[in-house]
Amino acid sequence: MLLSQWCGGAGAGLSLPAKSVVEYPLPASGQTHEILAVSENLLLITQQTDGSFVKVALDNNGQPTGSRKYTATNPWSGLHGLALHSGSGGNTSATTVWATVQFDNAVLQIDPNGNDINAQPRVVKIIPIPAPAFGPHGVLEHNGDLWIACKDSSHVVRFNINNPDDHQVWAVSGRPIFVAIHPTSGDVFAGLDTSSKIWHYKNDGGAGEEVAIPPEKGTTPVGTVAGPDGNVWVALLGNSTAGTGTFGRINKDASIDWFTLSTPIGSTAPLIHMAFGQDPSKFWLLGSSTVCATCINAVFTVKIEDHSSGSTAKPRIAVQNTIMLPTQRRWTHRMAFHKESLYITELTTSTLVRVNGAAVNGLDGSENWDQYAAYGLGIRELGIDYNNTIS
Repeated sequence: MLLSQWCGGAGAGLSLPAKSVVEYPLPASGQTHEILAVSENLLLITQQTDGSFVKVALDNNGQPTGSRKYTATNPWSGLHGLALHSGSGGNTSATTVWATVQFDNAVLQIDPNGNDINAQPRVVKIIPIPAPAFGPHGVLEHNGDLWIACKDSSHVVRFNINNPDDHQVWAVSGRPIFVAIHPTSGDVFAGLDTSSKIWHYKNDGGAGEEVAIPPEKGTTPVGTVAGPDGNVWVALLGNSTAGTGTFGRINKDASIDWFTLSTPIGSTAPLIHMAFGQDPSKFWLLGSSTVCATCINAVFTVKIEDHSSGSTAKPRIAVQNTIMLPTQRRWTHRMAFHKESLYITELTTSTLVRVNGAAVNGLDGSENWDQYAAYGLGIRELGIDYNNTIS
């Protein structure tokens, strides 16, 4: 959708991208969790409270056209984490997916059974989690290994996909949620939410180290994601009062650059997850009311630039914008970038949100953050023409 702007009497103007935010109801469940783009036209979503997958069909423009729900193994499995498998498995040549079952203490290899949402996914393989770890949450595949964050027992686990007996188990502080492999150094990182630390493993056979989040930056690292810029990024959720709008970039040497949103909405936002597109300097942060009931559910568009100061280049937030979600207090949970759109799960309401337009491929200037500015947040022109075509 494009919004055309013109200056009175000038006859010429420029086109500004508008935003589109649409909520889609999913089959009902107590909790809707992870989301994964399996193919161009298929999303897979987990619903933990009844151990179910939801297959969501997308048209060629990325618009959801339907969803179907299937039980993975049993309603009490605690189905949760998702990750693409880089190859095929079992007796199938199709794309398969790794899924954690937190309450059954295992990892499933799932064949989604194509893009047809009426075709039931099937379990290809079940791999138990090695003791003493239990309660697998997040899962990641890397170089033939699975890395798993065991939230319930506070362990990080690695095992070889083809030989699960080749495994390592690390005890960490509470509680690991995600595991990320640094794209440049190859080091392993996990956000430990209740202890407000980041676990760092150098692939040296040791126990790893835990780095405390500076209290002035915030608490509760959740989203820990490898970015296309060659670094790992982490988002801070905060506490029951508020967030701090803070996220960090973990560099090759494991140093962390911290960034804080400065708008009135962003500066107190609890950040739970993030997603990246093709531009390594630009990404999206997900604000959530998960731990703070009165906090906002929103998407924040962010662009990072290295700003030269004297002889050194210091990274800074060059662009920041807020996209408020239509319905609040829904515990936004995870976010994925796919087909030039953002897809977001809302944990407590069985809802999928699609965001496209300016939130994804526009807004290259920061929003007006001064509430006393003469022009507010409108467009500084005398006339506006609207084109309501949404792609």
